[in-house]
Amino acid sequence: MNMKSVLTLGVGFVGGWTARSLADSPQGVGVKLLEIAMNAKHRIGGWAAVEGERLEDMLAEARLRIEPDAPGANDTSGAKAVNGIGHGSGQKARTVGGEA
Repeated sequence: MNMKSVLTLGVGFVGGWTARSLADSPQGVGVKLLEIAMNAKHRIGGWAAVEGERLEDMLAEARLRIEPDAPGANDTSGAKAVNGIGHGSGQKARTVGGEA
């Protein structure tokens, strides 16, 4: 046997042993795999929401830089412009929870 075959056999053995130790039955293994998948989906969903907010903020900032003469662009009355982003030094940072 060459080294690649021995390594493949070892990886298969360790993987099988790990799967067997996760649960006592094939159903338990399936449940554990579904649990792992659901946790991954939840984490990815949270990450996607945060990145979506970040993208919206970047797009709003880009629109403000491209169209400085848009309605409300020179408004100093404290009114907010595109997507809730205000102008001047009175800006508040947006957070994931919506609080500043």
